[in-house]
Amino acid sequence: MNIDIRKNVINNLKNESISSLIETINNAVLTKKDELVLPGLGVVLELFWENLIKEEKEKIASIILEKITK
Repeated sequence: MNIDIRKNVINNLKNESISSLIETINNAVLTKKDELVLPGLGVVLELFWENLIKEEKEKIASIILEKITK
């Protein structure tokens, strides 16, 4: 059985409104209990990351490292 997580996540989010997408991401991030959503968040990050310029990537990486080392 071959499951394409990336394709499934993109298809599930395709018709979402902005407010619905924000709610979906907030629910995934704020609950932190359900690790099943982590691959989906990875796909969302990938889509976002691909459209960033170098300085934006550096800023985001800096914020992530700051949160990890706290």
